[in-house]
Amino acid sequence: MAFAMSSEAMACASSRANLSLRASAKRGLAPFGGVRGGVRAPLREAKGGARKMAGSKRCETRAEAGEQPPAWMQPGGSDQASTSTPPQTAPTPPPAYGSPAPGSGSAIPSYIQRRAPPPPPDMGFSIPGGPPAGEQAVPETPPPVPPVAPAVPVPPQVSVANTTYAPPVPPVAPTPAPTPARTPAYSKQDMYSTQAVVPPPAEFPYPYPAAAAPAPPPPAAAAFPAAAPAYPAATPGYQAAPVPVPPAAPVPDLASVFDADSPVLTTAEIERAIALETAQLAQAHAMELARLQAEAQAEVVRLQAEAAAAAIRAEREAASEAKRKEEIFLKTIPEQVRKDPWDHVKQTMGGGNNLFFTVPERLVVGNPARVYVNKQRSDALRGKHNVRLFAGFNDWKIGKWDTAMIPVGSDADDYAYSEFNVPDLAYGMNFVFEADGQFENSGGDNFFLDVHYGKSKEEVEKFLRDKAAYEKDLAEATNACDQEKYEAGMRKEGVASGELHKDGRVVFKSDRGIKPGVTHVMFNKALNPIGGPEGAIRLHVGFNKFAQGFELELIMDRIKGAPFDAENDWFGVDVQIPPTAYTVDMVVSDESKDNWDNNDGYDYRLLVEGSNASNEEWDARIQERIVYLSKMREQAEAAAKIAWKTRLKKREAAHKEATLVTRRQSAHIITCEPPYPKAGDLVKISYHPTNTNLGLATDVYITGGFNRWTLETAEVPATMMTRPTATADFVEFEMVIPTDAWMMDFVFSDGVGPGSTYDNHFGRDYHFPVEDSTTEKPPLHVCHIAVEMAPIAKVGGLGDVVTALARAIQDEGNLVEVILPKYQFFNASPMLGNMEFEVEFEALGTRIVVTKHVVEAITVFFVEPGNGMFNCDSVYGRNDDGVRFDFFCNAALEFLLQTNRQPDILHCHDWSTATVAASYWQNYHHNGLWKPKVVFTIHNMNYGQMKIGEACHHAQLTTTVSPSYAGEVSGHAAVRDNLHKFHGVRNGIDSEIWDPGTDQFLPMNYTAENHLDGKRRAREEIQQRFGLTWGSDQPMVAVVSRLTGQKGLDLIKHSIHHSLKRGAQFVLLGSAPDPKVQGDFQAMANAIGGPNAAFAFAFDEPLSHLVYAAADFVLVPSMFEPCGLTQMISMRYGAVPVVRATGGLRDTIFDVDTEKDRAAWEVDGSSDWRVSGDATNGFSFEGTDTGGLEYALDRGLDTYYNDPAWFRQFQERIMRQDWSWNRPALDYIELYYSAIRG
Repeated sequence: MAFAMSSEAMACASSRANLSLRASAKRGLAPFGGVRGGVRAPLREAKGGARKMAGSKRCETRAEAGEQPPAWMQPGGSDQASTSTPPQTAPTPPPAYGSPAPGSGSAIPSYIQRRAPPPPPDMGFSIPGGPPAGEQAVPETPPPVPPVAPAVPVPPQVSVANTTYAPPVPPVAPTPAPTPARTPAYSKQDMYSTQAVVPPPAEFPYPYPAAAAPAPPPPAAAAFPAAAPAYPAATPGYQAAPVPVPPAAPVPDLASVFDADSPVLTTAEIERAIALETAQLAQAHAMELARLQAEAQAEVVRLQAEAAAAAIRAEREAASEAKRKEEIFLKTIPEQVRKDPWDHVKQTMGGGNNLFFTVPERLVVGNPARVYVNKQRSDALRGKHNVRLFAGFNDWKIGKWDTAMIPVGSDADDYAYSEFNVPDLAYGMNFVFEADGQFENSGGDNFFLDVHYGKSKEEVEKFLRDKAAYEKDLAEATNACDQEKYEAGMRKEGVASGELHKDGRVVFKSDRGIKPGVTHVMFNKALNPIGGPEGAIRLHVGFNKFAQGFELELIMDRIKGAPFDAENDWFGVDVQIPPTAYTVDMVVSDESKDNWDNNDGYDYRLLVEGSNASNEEWDARIQERIVYLSKMREQAEAAAKIAWKTRLKKREAAHKEATLVTRRQSAHIITCEPPYPKAGDLVKISYHPTNTNLGLATDVYITGGFNRWTLETAEVPATMMTRPTATADFVEFEMVIPTDAWMMDFVFSDGVGPGSTYDNHFGRDYHFPVEDSTTEKPPLHVCHIAVEMAPIAKVGGLGDVVTALARAIQDEGNLVEVILPKYQFFNASPMLGNMEFEVEFEALGTRIVVTKHVVEAITVFFVEPGNGMFNCDSVYGRNDDGVRFDFFCNAALEFLLQTNRQPDILHCHDWSTATVAASYWQNYHHNGLWKPKVVFTIHNMNYGQMKIGEACHHAQLTTTVSPSYAGEVSGHAAVRDNLHKFHGVRNGIDSEIWDPGTDQFLPMNYTAENHLDGKRRAREEIQQRFGLTWGSDQPMVAVVSRLTGQKGLDLIKHSIHHSLKRGAQFVLLGSAPDPKVQGDFQAMANAIGGPNAAFAFAFDEPLSHLVYAAADFVLVPSMFEPCGLTQMISMRYGAVPVVRATGGLRDTIFDVDTEKDRAAWEVDGSSDWRVSGDATNGFSFEGTDTGGLEYALDRGLDTYYNDPAWFRQFQERIMRQDWSWNRPALDYIELYYSAIRG
């Protein structure tokens, strides 16, 4: 407070204050609110300040008597500034921790200050700023008293890092306000007295601050958190948990502590004073906690930094030590390898329990190495004397060799070794051991060791690809440049020099002659419409008769100042002519390259003067050409990637459509709601028994399973289905799909148990795929055993089916392999270079070597016996075909047994591999090859019927290549006893091999959208090649077939004459194995061959692609046809098929005039062609006479002549139909699972 006081009052206050100090010291209290034990006592300071202001005993007496207090205790007294002598003030106590420093401008009051009323007149002083003497002061209205925050208990102290602090203070419910009637009245003098301590009211729950009581006992363990350790472990990445800091209680304004109008301290005032004290303590406590937390976190950060630095040092030291050891290891490899073999055996303790070990332990590129084998660890090698090592690198692709291993000691000892060098480009070593014809090959997988300190597999393969590409480009560029030099004289013949004239005027010239270097070439555009009147001209430049194609592409500008008239309109551009050029070749186009001028096909060409390039300049030309070839290859690869993505999208769309058609064709029997169920869904299965063999059943039972009946934990026992209404012709069943199901499986019956009739979809059961399963569908392992495979060993449709079916099943996510005999002609096949060694074994009285190669994305194994059975240049044609193929069937099974392969399905084809079925069950199933089931496919019933019958008996399922053909041969003795497992599945075509959009054998690729242009180009190519009338718009009829009796030879002959009679051109591509038949057709070719009839007696697959593209009609008048691929290929290329309705021809071709309903069902799965659209795709006839042939062919030719627009739309329609393996593959997968289950 600032006020003026008389000397007497000041002396009185000083003496009382000294007494208070001495009394406080005796009791152990800190004077003037000093800190004791780290805790301030601001209430004590307030008392000390009040004593100094007490004055005399008269003040206490007035207070006891209840008189009006003096003016200096009235409100406002302490806020007045002194106007006379400076006041005598008590010494300033030290601030509590966290309080603002003196003079900071925002100090929190730490004394209980009062505003006093004016003093009486006899006190002898006046209040500065007060009213003049004799005037009455107007008392101020006291401010409202704000609510006091409830007191917060002080928790016990906790030690952290050797520093004492209190943990967070839990909130405490506020103490109810005291009842005034129960509160004793205490005077302010009593409160400030040093002789007695006023006890707190009964309602106040905390110790009175002035009492020097002992510390209270700690609370229960659950009340506060346990003390934290001094510091957490200084581990990298550790983050110290922040110490929770309690929120500081708001500090009340001092003016709100006391009632300025009352001289008596009430209980409420005491509570407010203590609340002020508690708030200040809480604030100091919070700030202390913050400081401790900052210190703890700083210490943790320091320790973490030290630990991280130590870890980095240790890591560097470890890396340095490892590097030192690696350097020693690499430096001493030759020394290690040269050690005595017994030292190696002893050093490695004989390899322990291992079959082999190497020295060094890790193979290193460019270094020697040894491999040791312990014969006692192998049944195949134990006790054998002559052990050989068959080895190679990089999956047997480089460095293949075999050698006799050297015994360590004598032959009787257990160990043998071989020494070799590791190539620089090796990333792995493959090897097997052999002794007396027995192989130790890791169960058929071969042994493999990584090679270190070289390139990775990907890097090596890329390096080899790049190296091979560069070598190929170098050879091509060198040959091309050599040819340029060699043909220079011929290429310069007839080439103009200096200027080029056309139509009586100069068209091309230069300013200084055509010479190597930069030459300004000028072009006269007069009377040339190219580019329009003001359009830009683009000059395309090459050299040496366009030896390297277009090498420059330049924009020509109109020459300013040049003559401009009807005969002159000059454009020019600078051209860089290389020193190796002896002619400059040019064509012009407009800027958009839509219109071209190539001098009527002869190009514009001028001689280069003074051309005499050195060898160095030609070498530079070679390098330029290598760069050009590399660029062309990159562009081709990029285009191929784009084309592949496009084809993949089309294939996915076709596959989806095939699945939808299959569903639509079964919707009249069974449906699922939702149609695309997900794992965990509730689904409703609806079944229409009236459309099945259960049509007369009163009750229908459903039996279900999941994951092809393999999910044993979730099955649907036979349960009666319910009808939604009494008159409904279908029944329903609801169920929840397990989360680990990827397929639902159902069969239906009219009862439970023996005697019940079942509908199992002809042995295939009913299935619905399930999406979002928690488990993946396991792949099937299918192994085809066949003697044909396109394109490496194709004789007929069998080879096409094996390849296409294998690819289709593999595209469904399964593992598919093919086993073939290794014919001698394979050695000359460009597709079978670098075959990989797979295994070698003794069986069937000879040594058999098996190699492998990937053909059309399928892994193929080639069986080569040492007895020379397949050292021939053809698949068929020898008198011992049956003996050779029987041997091959057993050799293939022996290979599977020797390599421990266990496929799910063995799929054998036709009479040539029919022996597989019987031999497997009789000789191999009980001797280790236990898992497979056998599926046998009949491609043609006319050959090997006895073997076919035997295979049908032993196979789990037998198929043939179309449903109609299955019906036609069902009465044959070979199959009639096994009809319960006989199914017809039509073949398909490989839509990527037979694709006019990418076919490399066509002059122009085309699709359904531009088929008119593409087919015209192909027709012109055929006309030019065979001397037919070129450019004619006559319809073209073609036959692509083997000329055998099965194919309807008489009808083919008649069709040739009838087509020519109707004004068409006719092309025949095929050959006859029968010389008499071949002679008949050769005589016909000699008689009628000419401008409208062409004959090619050969098997020429590239030419067949061109014929399909050129033809408007393809004729297939077969007497019988198990399936036939010709009609499906022809539709793919936009050639309309004209067929005899038999076998597979009937299943794939639907007559335009009579079979709209059947076409809608088979093609679209629709029962109403008016809704789904017309899906007919050809012209067919029933009989074997020429009248039926003429009727079908004439209807086709009539549409071509009379309604060409409709005919072109018809061609587009059939090109869009899907006759690939999409749907047949789904059928075969169902049959595979049926064979496994049954």
